[in-house]
Amino acid sequence: MTDMLKALADPNRLKIVKFLSDKPKCVCEIEEALGLPQNLVSHHLSALKEANIVENCRCGKKQFYSLNKKVLNEFSTKINKLGE
Repeated sequence: MTDMLKALADPNRLKIVKFLSDKPKCVCEIEEALGLPQNLVSHHLSALKEANIVENCRCGKKQFYSLNKKVLNEFSTKINKLGE
């Protein structure tokens, strides 16, 4: 849980997670939406992937990223149990 919280502590990573909430997106779409350079977007995506928050797949020359909904649902359940 702490790795996920650390990864989500960055505002740009939170923006990426929100942007990916509806469907998978390629890196170029994320760059354009956030107005960040490719190397910075890649850095943030790498941190999110390491924390198991996002998954990726290659389609031709493009990398597509999506949320790891199973892991995020488990995380949400753990957070909710903290208050019990």
